[in-house]
Amino acid sequence: MCRFAVVKLGGSVVTFKDRFESVDLDSLRFLSVQLSSFKGSGGSLVVVHGGGSFGHVAVSRLLAEKGRLEPGDSSLIQESMFRLALIVLGVLREYNLRPVLHPPHSICYSVDPSSCMFDLIQRDLVLGLTPVTYGDAIPEGGSTRIISGDELAVELALRLNADCLIFVIRAPGVLDENGRVIKLLDSIDKLRVYEIKYMDVTGGIVNKISLALKASKKVREVRIVGLEDLENALNMRDVGTKIKSM
Repeated sequence: MCRFAVVKLGGSVVTFKDRFESVDLDSLRFLSVQLSSFKGSGGSLVVVHGGGSFGHVAVSRLLAEKGRLEPGDSSLIQESMFRLALIVLGVLREYNLRPVLHPPHSICYSVDPSSCMFDLIQRDLVLGLTPVTYGDAIPEGGSTRIISGDELAVELALRLNADCLIFVIRAPGVLDENGRVIKLLDSIDKLRVYEIKYMDVTGGIVNKISLALKASKKVREVRIVGLEDLENALNMRDVGTKIKSM
């Protein structure tokens, strides 16, 4: 079993990406049951969630209207993500996970994840709480830029010395071009994957794999799994796609 895990809940899992600002409460509750079981067994946990039909749609609409993101646009994206974060927080609280919210725009100086201050997240972990954060918008350099939940999850896992980093997606793992789960990925070279066509402004599954490979150089267990296998992954069972950089 993992001792300390960073779990990234993909936007396609916590929301319906094809319905504007629509939360998949059934999936979120199902995931919360698994997280609660892990925490009840003595595990320590940070939860990061994606934007799904909230943040990604807000960014895409602004880009379609103006062709760029201006500094003042950060508030609209932040508001959209904060609404989603409060819903996620409420469900996690229902399952006694004792969540505490950390909006990235209040703890990160820029979209470079190394600029983020995680001391308050460490404090919450010591207190037995569950820190929660998410992909967000940050005004920077005369524009608004996006820091993704995937980037934050990797940075948290590396800097806080997690032994497990689990990415939860709608599919049962990374799928090859024929739709079959790839059991082990050790490189992104010549990789051909089945891309599920959802609105995503942060790079999709290929960028997720690239970030996961980076994390796997130091994090003991890195996996990309479907929502049914979150608890199995937290118990270090061979599910989904294992990511291990050679």
